[in-house]
Amino acid sequence: MQQIQKYPAGWRVLHWVMALMVLTLIPVGLWMASRAEADIWGALTNTLYSGHKAIGFTVLLLMILRIVVKIRVKSPPYPESMPRTLQIAAKSMHHLIYVMLVVTPLFGWAGVTAYPALGIVGDVRLPAMPFLPEDKELAGSLFAIHGWLAITLGVLVAGHIAAAFRHMLRGDGIFRRMV
Repeated sequence: MQQIQKYPAGWRVLHWVMALMVLTLIPVGLWMASRAEADIWGALTNTLYSGHKAIGFTVLLLMILRIVVKIRVKSPPYPESMPRTLQIAAKSMHHLIYVMLVVTPLFGWAGVTAYPALGIVGDVRLPAMPFLPEDKELAGSLFAIHGWLAITLGVLVAGHIAAAFRHMLRGDGIFRRMV
């Protein structure tokens, strides 16, 4: 039986930190959007928006780091017993999640730039996205796209988690690569 190779420790830590961030962003995003839709504004709603923006922008920055690492550090091989079609499906799913973890926060950042709503807490502000005008109608469209991308990302993450549990239960070694 082939020995299972793990991802490097730093890569595993980055994966789990980002997983916690994304699993926080999705429910917070849904909660804050439902409060805004119900026209419920106040300290809680502001805190939800501020936290969502800060964590979302951090995810974007960490994804840039993660892509650089992925280019420079080779992923451990899949077990030889894993069918080639399943390996291709897994790689495709991972690449799609990577794309979504870049594109989704980019649309959120574009939305808060166009609105503008770049403040996080006190005097801390996100930088404005370059070359994007202030336009609340444009911001509304960007936020709508961001929302649909986030829902799509949530579905992909749920599939990723289900596949991870499947591998854990099967004991085929795939789950152990990231823990």
